[in-house]
Amino acid sequence: MLKNFHFLRVCYLLAFYLVSTAGSANACTISEDMTSSLPLNSTEISNIDRIKIADLVLAARRWPNVEIRGIVYAGGYVKESSPKDMAEKRAAILKSYLVQLGIKEGNIWVDTRVIKEPDIDDKGNATLDQISVTLAPICEGGCERLCDDPRVTPTTKVMK
Repeated sequence: MLKNFHFLRVCYLLAFYLVSTAGSANACTISEDMTSSLPLNSTEISNIDRIKIADLVLAARRWPNVEIRGIVYAGGYVKESSPKDMAEKRAAILKSYLVQLGIKEGNIWVDTRVIKEPDIDDKGNATLDQISVTLAPICEGGCERLCDDPRVTPTTKVMK
């Protein structure tokens, strides 16, 4: 299920990318991302994760003349007590924290889910990754102009 979680995350980013770059031959994607695991049955976001999220927001604020879209993904593992409730609580905490950091509440999307199986990381270890935050620019008329802006580091870039 977590693989589906990451797949949906990629689909959301791809959809956002396609909408923001419609009609453009050269394009890039721009985002700031973090993913983390929590102890089972915990909704506490660690200070380390809070710092990571704050750093994401600081990096996103360097994007010129845009608003910031916050995308929150939160999951509850089936072996946790009330996994759906855990996911919703985690999402609410993340959304509240993004608002505290200055992201407009109306610009935050939330996706919650129940994780049925742990994912496997690059080292072969099982991981739950119950929380994830993605920040993406909201640009009037499209974000193509950001692709060549020296203040912005694209996540991916399509070559001409």
